[in-house]
Amino acid sequence: MKLNMMHRSNQAWIENRKIALHNAKEKEHQIVHDVVDLMIIVLDSPLQKRRNKAYNIEKLERKMRHNQNHLNTLADLAVLYRNSNLPDQAAIIEEQIDTILKRSDPNDIIEKAICVLEQGYAALFEEYTENGLEAQQRLLESVRLINVEQRTAVGQKKDVLNRALNYTMEARRLLFQALNYKTNVSFFDKNSSVELLKKGFQYLSNTSYPKEKYYIWNFYYAMACSRMPDIEVATSGNTSISEKAVNLFWSVIKNLSKDNECFTIYRARSYAYIGHILISTNKPSIAYPKYSSLNNDKQFQSLLTTPLSSFEYATNELADDEVVLSREGISLWLMFKFGPGVKNIKHLEKAERKLSFSISQNPLMRRIDFSTRMKVYLEMFSLKQFSLDKREDLLKKALEDGETSIKHNLNAKDVCTVAEICQRLAKFPKFYLYGPEAVSNNEYLHAALDYLNQCVNAKGQNYFTSFTFGVIYFDLGEFRTASKWHKRAFMISNRKKGNGNIKQLLFSILKMGEGSHVYDELIHVLTCIARKWKDVEFLRDVVPKVHGEDYVRSLSKFLIFLQTYPLTAQQVEIAECLKAMLIKKDFFTADQFGVSQYKTSTTHDFEYDMKPESVLQRVQMEINSAGVQQSWRYDYFVIMSKVNSGWIQCFLQHQLSIQMIDGDRTFTGFPGIDYESCSSLLETTIDGINKSRKSILVLSKDLLTREWCLLKTIFTETLKKRSDSICIILLENCDVPSEIDYKHLLYFDFTDEMTIPFEIQHLKLALLNDC
Repeated sequence: MKLNMMHRSNQAWIENRKIALHNAKEKEHQIVHDVVDLMIIVLDSPLQKRRNKAYNIEKLERKMRHNQNHLNTLADLAVLYRNSNLPDQAAIIEEQIDTILKRSDPNDIIEKAICVLEQGYAALFEEYTENGLEAQQRLLESVRLINVEQRTAVGQKKDVLNRALNYTMEARRLLFQALNYKTNVSFFDKNSSVELLKKGFQYLSNTSYPKEKYYIWNFYYAMACSRMPDIEVATSGNTSISEKAVNLFWSVIKNLSKDNECFTIYRARSYAYIGHILISTNKPSIAYPKYSSLNNDKQFQSLLTTPLSSFEYATNELADDEVVLSREGISLWLMFKFGPGVKNIKHLEKAERKLSFSISQNPLMRRIDFSTRMKVYLEMFSLKQFSLDKREDLLKKALEDGETSIKHNLNAKDVCTVAEICQRLAKFPKFYLYGPEAVSNNEYLHAALDYLNQCVNAKGQNYFTSFTFGVIYFDLGEFRTASKWHKRAFMISNRKKGNGNIKQLLFSILKMGEGSHVYDELIHVLTCIARKWKDVEFLRDVVPKVHGEDYVRSLSKFLIFLQTYPLTAQQVEIAECLKAMLIKKDFFTADQFGVSQYKTSTTHDFEYDMKPESVLQRVQMEINSAGVQQSWRYDYFVIMSKVNSGWIQCFLQHQLSIQMIDGDRTFTGFPGIDYESCSSLLETTIDGINKSRKSILVLSKDLLTREWCLLKTIFTETLKKRSDSICIILLENCDVPSEIDYKHLLYFDFTDEMTIPFEIQHLKLALLNDC
């Protein structure tokens, strides 16, 4: 009764899961029928429905007749008795469970083993259901609903709702951190299918449990391992989890008799899983694992040499099995996509046939096959040997499969692939060109945005969705929005992903025009990239010739602009590297630029030379109370160091000022602080606080070293009069001044660049408060 699936709200998902369970009961061995029955009971009649409790109890009591000691049935029955106000019956059942668990009788030990093995089997259906993401989005919906209530509330009710809103936003932020805490330990927690099945085998180690049944459970243990990320198993030295899975599947093949028909499905699927694992985990640059324990097994060594032959063995065991067909289709696509040597179109054609046959047998169950067939059609589309009409037809088939796939399972990578297909259809036949000039049908691009919005609203953003948003908006000619999405993608990218995204980011910015506001933004972006990668080598790949003369002309004007712009030492290095790259690629000669002379930035050397007390005496420091001004001119005002102002404007304020997804709010910020003198710094800061609904203090080492001595008095005065209007951003790890009790203020952590896009979304939620 503790299955996560009973808490799922997606009825389509529940119905598909029920079909899968009935299919399993029809095809799989008798030893899993008990646990399948219990899972079906959970799906048919969740505990929340009182009218179904009596019916559930009756079904469980009937199941008890053929095995009075079946622990999982007993446990579920005890739960239902207690939830039906039958504590005496529940106590009897719980006492029976306790007795079985304490006894050391061989039959009771086997019952304990079966109990854990069944839980491991059930967990196979629980892995990667993304309940955490669903919970995060439900919290987001709660934030929106509380906001609606708060707008009409007054007095104490409004105060309580405000606290509820803050707590809900904090819960969402903490949940996000938890979802991103991924280690080997979290993959192998005590409730994972791998650990449960492993524990069950430990119970069976010294029992007389039938050998055949033991190896059927071994098949499910192998399945559990095959579904885990390919990381090293802590208890197995250097053995990867995929290698462990292959060894387990091979033990199933070797130990289940070929003469017994009820074992055929396990032998056939084991061959198929082995072939798929060998192909999917070994790219051309990596040698196949040695599998030292199987060095003397000639048949296995033959599979290592030609892994596709695994599917011939599988088909000989069991023809037309949907799982075998599916794994073979996926493997053939992988062989074409990543395999060594010349691409073999026969792999794609055979993959399409295998996947189509698998889908025809059970369309509702083969969701993954729709996803893979979509990719097969997309690969076939890329082959120039087909006519344009044929290629357009392949794209439309790919789109149809993609839409079917995400209808049943909203997977972010599938949504991005569907968006890519829409993009190519929108530009057909100019599908390899970039920009709105190539687009002939905007409807496909708007459809792509609909799918992306649906995905982000349901599951949050990641690198792939952010990058795909950027390229779609670029083709729509909305270059400002495109650049914002590419900035988000860059922030949550690693170096491998980031380099391709950087090109798109620069194209988007330069497409916005030619002027100081564009070039100012571009130098701050390039500085941020150089700081993240710790070098300027990325500049050597940012000018592909496909983008032509306009792009190169814009870069040359940008270089001329930099000669009039105060640059830091790192920015001078960026300018020189970009100049050298343009000359090296023969776009310009050194003479055309002449000898570069750059103005040196004094930002880091600037010191406020007057004592704060003397300046404050000459500046009227009056912070308005919350009730003084009800109609604010600006949504927010950012208090920051001059050193960080370029980054804050480029990566934070632009993000706040634009609608990123459907239903997103935009916010207007105070124009900025004047840093030219102590007086102007104080005057513009006070003006910004008084005219803005929220004040955002960006804490950094530079702020604390330079501006804080002057701003401290203003900030403490604001805390006294309008503490609920203050948000804190920790831009980098530094000693927080004693005047700032940031633990009791709205607080956003920007110290990890990978989480900044998500913290910006949380900041947007905070700015919605009291709108």
